Amino acid sequence: MEIKQSTCNYCSLACNLEFYVEDNMIKKILPKKDYPVNGKFTCLKGINLDKQCSRYGIDKLPVLKDEYGNKRAISWNEAFELFADKMRYIQNKYGVESAAYISTGQITTEELALLGLVGRIHMGINGDGNTRLCMASTVMAYKQSFGFDAPPYTLKDLEISDTLVFIGANPA
Repeated sequence: MEIKQSTCNYCSLACNLEFYVEDNMIKKILPKKDYPVNGKFTCLKGINLDKQCSRYGIDKLPVLKDEYGNKRAISWNEAFELFADKMRYIQNKYGVESAAYISTGQITTEELALLGLVGRIHMGINGDGNTRLCMASTVMAYKQSFGFDAPPYTLKDLEISDTLVFIGANPA
């Protein structure tokens, strides 16, 4: 069984995970031991990424839903062409600036650069990212609370804490 190391994309912690792969299928996922961010822990979403991927079968993504709600697998080329056609239709009907993009904070710098190139240069649309729209308030809260703008913890802190207080959270 081959072990592939990667990070989880569910939240900004980016837990390091080991994907156990056999016959091109993920058989299990375990947190990478001794990784400084998540150590030997990860949340239920991260540890169950394989179940998310196998919902339609990893080889069947992307999935297109028709007007009746039925889903079918399409090729990546078909997905890109469909997206481009729909975006051109919207822009032709309502104007170039009728479309925009927003990115997640979990994509890599290279992916963000590609999104900017496609969005701004090839499509002529504006875009922004989670890092500015969502994280700006988080940065201010961190600075006011802790004096710096980074999460003040790692999952290792859970092990060495005597008391934990969770407000509006699901500790499971």
